[in-house]
Amino acid sequence: MVPHSLPDLRDEDLEPILVVFYDRVERDPLLAPYFAVVDMREHIPRIATFWSTMIFHTGTYTGNAFRPHLEMPGLTAEHFGHWLATLEQTVDDFHSGPNAERMKALAHRIAWSMQLRLGITPLTEFKELPTE
Repeated sequence: MVPHSLPDLRDEDLEPILVVFYDRVERDPLLAPYFAVVDMREHIPRIATFWSTMIFHTGTYTGNAFRPHLEMPGLTAEHFGHWLATLEQTVDDFHSGPNAERMKALAHRIAWSMQLRLGITPLTEFKELPTE
């Protein structure tokens, strides 16, 4: 029997997958404290526009995605690694394909960049983006 393949990630999948992801984050003892002060259900549409712009080049996001991370004292490479693992698992649970892989690769690149800007030495090596 051939296993059921998962659909690739589409722009309209971003909000639903982010809801699942942030539900997982809010139950995670390491990550939850950093998100407790934010109404993530209200914030997810804005995060979805960020990912839409990054993955699908829609140009719908405006703003500074880095700024909120400046107001999160105590962030470590462990936090970023855990966030990445949670995101990757969430994407893998629902999607498979080039766009899903691109989201995960972009997450690594963004986490790498944010850590460097925050003065944190990343635990993982820099990952190149998959070719389109």
